Amino acid sequence: IPIIYCPECGEVPVPDDELPVVLPEDAEFLPTGESPLALHEGFVNVPCPDCGRPSKRETDTMDTFVDSSWYFLRYASAGFQDGPFDPEAIKKWNPVDQYTGGVEHAVMHLLYARFFTKALRDLGLIDFDEPFVRLFNQGTIIYQHQKMSKSRGNVIAPDDYVSEVGADVVRSYLMFLGPWEAGGDWSDSGINGVARWANRVWEVANRDSSELDHSPVNENSVRDVQRALHKTIKKVSDDMDGFKFNTAIASLMELTNTLTQAWERSDLTSDAWNEAVSNLVAMMAPITPYLSEELWEATGHESSVHTQSWPEWDESLAADETITLVVQVNGRLRDRIEVPVGIEEDTAKETALTSPKIQPHIQGKNVSKVIYVPGRLVNIVAG
Repeated sequence: IPIIYCPECGEVPVPDDELPVVLPEDAEFLPTGESPLALHEGFVNVPCPDCGRPSKRETDTMDTFVDSSWYFLRYASAGFQDGPFDPEAIKKWNPVDQYTGGVEHAVMHLLYARFFTKALRDLGLIDFDEPFVRLFNQGTIIYQHQKMSKSRGNVIAPDDYVSEVGADVVRSYLMFLGPWEAGGDWSDSGINGVARWANRVWEVANRDSSELDHSPVNENSVRDVQRALHKTIKKVSDDMDGFKFNTAIASLMELTNTLTQAWERSDLTSDAWNEAVSNLVAMMAPITPYLSEELWEATGHESSVHTQSWPEWDESLAADETITLVVQVNGRLRDRIEVPVGIEEDTAKETALTSPKIQPHIQGKNVSKVIYVPGRLVNIVAG
């Protein structure tokens, strides 16, 4: 802290041309309960910058919160020499789009960061009001239904697992075992399941797609795979934006299974197969960066998967072709029927009324009303 205490002048700031105050390298760290600087006479004893009388330096140091309260501004231009940060870089990079951390930061680091930001705003150094646009608190990983603790002896060190199944599998499992904001309970069987999925993806991506050129093509199968792909791209895109990593991985697992089954049927074109595999690998890149990079090269691509654009979906292929209508009789669930998207009201009502599961409940009764809620249900009032 650049302050000098003078018996005559009081608290005197260290002159600007002497900043920053360089700490001595030979300070002794002794168990005195005081700062080591307080015992270093060469550091403590200095003349007053104003009157020259013998004075003493402040020996306390700034809390690390002072730095963490504005580091996101310095990061935007870490090499800038003419001030704490480059105003042009701040305009480009700040405020921070996404902050992720533990909920325990809410009343300490986040509070201080907001204070610093608002103070700098009031000084006219920045033109925004909040340091972070979006906050997301991650949950806690527990083990055997208890928070991990050294005193309990239940801390899971990842190193052994990384050595055995790889960092990508460990990372994927942590993302898969529960909602990101809720955390989850570590389980060896769970991580083994994720490892099996990674191995299946490896097998799928390393298949020789030219083998499909020697088999008859089923256009329905091609369309089914394309629809599964585009539904997955849309679902994973939405889930990644919402930090729903567990459901994003579940969708990638479903697509892997779809491709495995399609290969067993051998009724796809090689182009459809290659498109699906490439997009699967690209979507996995943020989750399994090492595996995806290997597979991207193995499937014939140049450069890095991490420099590619995120896959885009075709809305017509991602849309559902059918929906499930709930059918009730006098308010009680009696059937669920699959119908085309956009079905007309009269057709939906007629389909419900003629359902084999509905007929026993309305035979011999007077149907006084049929209520249709588009895309959701048909309720038959009979008595």
